[in-house]
This record gives sequence, C-alpha cells and structure tokens, in this order.
Amino acid sequence: MKVVLVGRRAFDSLEYHLGDSFRALGHHPQLVDITDGLPVPMRLSYWIARFAEPYDRQLARQLARRVRQCRPDLVLVVYRHLHPLLVDLLKRDLPGVPVAQINPDALTNLEQQQIIGADYDCYFSKEPYLVAFLRDKAGLNAHYLPEAFNPRVHRRPSLPKADAERRQQVDVLVYGSLYAYRARLIGQLARAGLRLVVYGQPGRYRHLEGPVQWRTRYLTGEEKNRLVYGAKVVFNGFHYAEVSSANQKYFEINGIGGFQLCDNKPMVAACTGVPSDKVTFDTLDEAIASIRQYLTRPDERHELADRQYRHFQEHHTFDRRVAQLLAILDL
Repeated sequence: MKVVLVGRRAFDSLEYHLGDSFRALGHHPQLVDITDGLPVPMRLSYWIARFAEPYDRQLARQLARRVRQCRPDLVLVVYRHLHPLLVDLLKRDLPGVPVAQINPDALTNLEQQQIIGADYDCYFSKEPYLVAFLRDKAGLNAHYLPEAFNPRVHRRPSLPKADAERRQQVDVLVYGSLYAYRARLIGQLARAGLRLVVYGQPGRYRHLEGPVQWRTRYLTGEEKNRLVYGAKVVFNGFHYAEVSSANQKYFEINGIGGFQLCDNKPMVAACTGVPSDKVTFDTLDEAIASIRQYLTRPDERHELADRQYRHFQEHHTFDRRVAQLLAILDL
C-alpha cells in the first residue's frame, strides 16, 4: 500500500517514526514535506498564511497537487495548521482514498482549529478528552491512538543498567522543550537539592533557575538512548494540557529501558507494566520524595525499569500503533 505522510522531513519526528513503521510492515510510505517549494522561509510563511487566507489557500492547492502526484492509497496529515481546503481537494481528486489526521500534541496546540474545520475521514488523537469532544459533540469520526516509541531508534544499550549509570553519573535527567511551566518544575527540583542534568533549548519567558547542568540542545539518536538508560532517574513532567494523556517521551523512556517518574494520569495507569503508583506522582513534593528514595534503591529502580522495558516492547511500539490505525481504517 502506498501511504503519503504530510509533515516535515525531520529525524525522530512522529512522521519519521510512522514512515519507518509502515515500511517495516511492508508498505510504501512517502513523505510530502510541507516546507518544500515555499516562496519564503517556513516561519515567515506560517505567519503570512495565518493572516492572509488567499496565500494559505494557495499553499493548500500546491500541497494537494504534490500529494495527488504520489497516487497514494492512504493520506495521513500530521500537521494541524494546514488550510481545510487541502482535504477538500484531496477528496475530490483522490476518490475513495482515506484522508486522516493524526494529532500528536496537547489540545492547547490546535492552532485556529483547522483540523476541526476540515472534513477528514478519520481523526486520531492521543488525548481521550479531545476524542470524546470531537466524536460526541462535533460528530466526527475520532479515535483514541496513544503515542509510542520506535524500537529501531529508541534502543536499550547492551550493557547492564548499573554499569550504564556508573558511566553517565547522572542522578536526574530532564529533557525536552523548556517552556515556562517545565522551567518552573526544574527550578523546584534544583532548589530541593537534587542534581539535575537538563537538555533543551531555552524558553522564551523563563530561564532555568538553580544549580543545574544545562545542555542547550535536544537529545536524539544514540545520545538519547545512552543518557536515558544511564540516568538513575528520568523525570518527565507532562504539559499541563495533557489532561489525561502522556507525551511521546513517556513511551521512549520506557522503550529505551530508563527508569522514569512521571505525572499520574489515567492513560499512564492503562499503559504501564508495573503498578502505576510506583512510577508516578501527584504533587511535586511526592516527586522529590520518590526521587530521593529511588536514588538509594538501585536494585528496585533497575527491576522496575526492566519490567517496563519488556512490557513496552510488547505493547507500545509504533509498529503496533500503525497496525491499530490500519485496523480502524479497515485497510
């Protein structure tokens, strides 16, 4: 089956992992990059399109033409700011070809609700709250599809975890976008006396506070695998708009074999392979107490991390998500 993914050409992105899994399952994915052929840089194009609908509609026409030329059997649109005209043109020019939207982000990031204004054949979201709204209130064909990890990219290093921890010498690892909320969480952990190593680009409104080792870059590839596995504790504070869902890091960390502490969410309880109260927190004070406890109990954190690793390898890969997606679409 020919599958077109509409997104951007970036390693470790959702569209990268979806394409890799489609390929592993015997399909033929092709990425149509929304930035190819733009008359101006992507950031400028985004803002022009936001305020000039004729320009936005022209981009949709160009994108639809490029997708049509691929002659796909399935179109999956990952980005959420594209003009609804794109879907109208695809359904007109590709009769019988499903056009679906898969939203990987928290519900605050729906731009100007373009995906709701478009007539997609199917909507996939990691957020049960949003799925219920789209289905029960807006009458859309919406389905819950949690995020996942890519076992060919997010891989556990071969050495024992105790040896990896001795090599890395990281008590608490935090990584990701350092927006104001996450920066405040990190500041409180640092003021509690925890030794933190933080990877991520600085946020716009608030910088990190307290004594932290800060690396101003994102973690990807083998470096991510090595640090996540070798850290004694990986702290994962979800975005506040992830009402009942988890972020992709939740799946990556467990798929790599790291020991993770994260927010207590209904979806975490449904996905975990160990008792959720052992690896989640409701308040930051609980998180700090748990981190201190697990730093003194290496055997316990190693055993929990290994159980999570085996459970996630079986149940939460992108290969399984793609198979679930195709089953919902009856393809």
